[in-house]
Amino acid sequence: MKLIYYFLPGRGLFGGVKVAFQFIDLLTSLGVKIAAVLPDGRAPNWFFTTADVFSEAQVWPRLTDKDWLMITWPPDYWRLKNRGRLICHCQGTDDRMAPIFADRDVPILSCWRQAEEYIRNVHGRRTIPVGIAISDCFFYDGRLKWDNRVAYMPRRGWHLVKRCMKANLNLDYQPIDGMREMSVSRSLMSSGVYLATSVGEQFGLPALEAMAAGCAVISVPVKGGLEYLLHEDNCLLVQPEALPKLLDWLMAPAQKALRRRFRTRAIATANAYRLSVQRRKLVQLLEGELSWIMK
Repeated sequence: MKLIYYFLPGRGLFGGVKVAFQFIDLLTSLGVKIAAVLPDGRAPNWFFTTADVFSEAQVWPRLTDKDWLMITWPPDYWRLKNRGRLICHCQGTDDRMAPIFADRDVPILSCWRQAEEYIRNVHGRRTIPVGIAISDCFFYDGRLKWDNRVAYMPRRGWHLVKRCMKANLNLDYQPIDGMREMSVSRSLMSSGVYLATSVGEQFGLPALEAMAAGCAVISVPVKGGLEYLLHEDNCLLVQPEALPKLLDWLMAPAQKALRRRFRTRAIATANAYRLSVQRRKLVQLLEGELSWIMK
């Protein structure tokens, strides 16, 4: 029986790991034979998944020339390209991905519009847009939300957050780091604002999760995230140096109605990224241009 083995470098708290497992779960629910492969065969424990997980040592003896090896991490291209047929689940477009994009024997499944356009315009290749989604647990359920609570992820852009703290001492800052998915969702749902401080972020899944949770988002410039971050419509986009001043302006009493409007529109925007929406998209693709993956 032909299988797809999705290789990942680890199970750590990274958006790419969660996106990969969500994709595996969705394809499995649609009848695709796919499993995750991690070096030690241990599944992540910081979000829910039903995916089968193998270690690399388990996979090598059972691998056949009919199987597919799915990759998303650039170094895996060089490590696996002579092991079998590759598929790229594209979660980024940094320079390390160039050899993968240049290899026309590797089908590319793109997760968002910027990646699709980049690969077409720079590498002259067409991708299959499979979409991306956020977990249902992030969508605001009506619980108490603190207007002056500002959530942020300190892993990237901590220096920007510190500037905001010094300039806005009256706000309650909520760090989100090293937490399981359900804890993150609870923190975001109780927060009024989310600071997205990772300059040049490929997609920025946390900002979209914050929008689903009903946060007013202030973001620095990103790449793929411009697909859902619409300046002055459902969020504010600002250069890093202006972040403290804009946060002060947005949190002023006079902007209460604007904050409410951003939160309402943010939730509406995030609804387009529900798992059910991506699943419907995959149903259509598996009946059409992605049907070869089932054969």
